[in-house]
Amino acid sequence: MARKVMASSVLVLAMIILALTGRPANAVISCTEAITRLLPCEPYLVGFSDISVPCCEAAASLNQQASTKDDRKALCQCFKETGPGLGVKQDRAKQLPQLCNINVP
Repeated sequence: MARKVMASSVLVLAMIILALTGRPANAVISCTEAITRLLPCEPYLVGFSDISVPCCEAAASLNQQASTKDDRKALCQCFKETGPGLGVKQDRAKQLPQLCNINVP
């Protein structure tokens, strides 16, 4: 239980920091928005549970919105920079598209 509270606290702190950094002028979605949209995936990504339907729906929606190569690069960079600080397990993050049947170009 303490780990879950701590992970949530770290997530909130990271979102506040990211909100202060804003969004690049050409970005469709900001890093903060992307992380917020993937909140249903947090239990899976940090190792607390299996993949869920709400997680897959959120990830699929985000994938559809990030339709250009530049959008996907920006989100990838966002996740690489913020994920470790949020306790995201890299192996789980890499498995998410396959588990959710999401084709990431």
